[in-house]
Amino acid sequence: MRYALAGYVLLIVYASLYPFSGWRWQGLMPFDFVLAPLPRYITFSDLLINVGGYLPLGYLIARNLPARWPRWASWLAASALASSVSFGMEASQAFLPMRVSSNLDWLTNSLGGLLGAAICAWLLPRLRLAALLRLWRERWFAPHVGYGLLLLALWPLALLWPAAVLFGTGQIGPTLLQPALDTDTWRILSAWFVNSGLRLPDFAPMSGLRQSSITAAMLAGSLLLLAALLRPSAPRLRLALALTFAGLLAVSLSAALSFGPEHALAWATVPTLRSVALGLMIGLPLSYLPPRWGAAVGALSLALALGWINGSGPGPYYALNLQAWSQGLFIRLYGLPQWLSWLWPFAALIYLMARALRPVRHDNLG
Repeated sequence: MRYALAGYVLLIVYASLYPFSGWRWQGLMPFDFVLAPLPRYITFSDLLINVGGYLPLGYLIARNLPARWPRWASWLAASALASSVSFGMEASQAFLPMRVSSNLDWLTNSLGGLLGAAICAWLLPRLRLAALLRLWRERWFAPHVGYGLLLLALWPLALLWPAAVLFGTGQIGPTLLQPALDTDTWRILSAWFVNSGLRLPDFAPMSGLRQSSITAAMLAGSLLLLAALLRPSAPRLRLALALTFAGLLAVSLSAALSFGPEHALAWATVPTLRSVALGLMIGLPLSYLPPRWGAAVGALSLALALGWINGSGPGPYYALNLQAWSQGLFIRLYGLPQWLSWLWPFAALIYLMARALRPVRHDNLG
């Protein structure tokens, strides 16, 4: 949990101080925002993001405090620390021309931290959810798989960023290189490559067969990542179907936030559903392989999907999806979902390779 807390604090710093450029004194004291008038324009989405963004921080701070502390002490300390983090971020924004310090942001962030700390200190112990989750983890998952569980938890979040194809995260090549196609530098390099007998990548729109292959391979790789973390007695089928459902739910949520609830299932075309079924037909039987072999096959599946998607151009509606999404509810996350979408499959690939290459004596632990 300490690593999760540190990572989440870094995410807050990134979202609060982006783009980390143009630092200068603007003639205002860092703490002037405390007594400033409330912002003139207040939207519900801003309030929701401010509260929801700091709710996990309050929970994680309270979760990392000593267990011997009284509940009220943990709640107060975690709430105060979360509020202090928000106060520091708002004060730092006084030196960034592109950011505006806001007392309302501080108050709503503090409310989110307070609610998160209350959930950890008061609600979960009453519901005994923490003990139940710990029991499930010990019964179903092998020890020392915290990083793998974190990757599984991040997969639906990575799918919130619109992809060129269902489950098609990790498309870095076309995204980074396509804008340079019209530059003079690219034309010169292209001519030199052609004269040398080589060829620069041509990101043509992907065919239907390649789209199906990417979707199936990405889904199979994700299922094999899950399987690599499980004990032999774990309900693999139920957990795999639950993971698949979480991924499809994230894709539906992304479409609903971009184009409205009536378009939440726009992805559910006949070819796409066939691709999902193919991914399940491949991933489910292979999930019963020994952990090291399953991890190796999962790494191969993700590597194939990454090769296919980075050798293809976006679909015809990809730019429209990005434009609508970037102007929607998550504009204040400043590129975090996009980075997560880019990097998740590479992180999962590295983790699976490490699991496949670990010493044989460790297999007995899981």
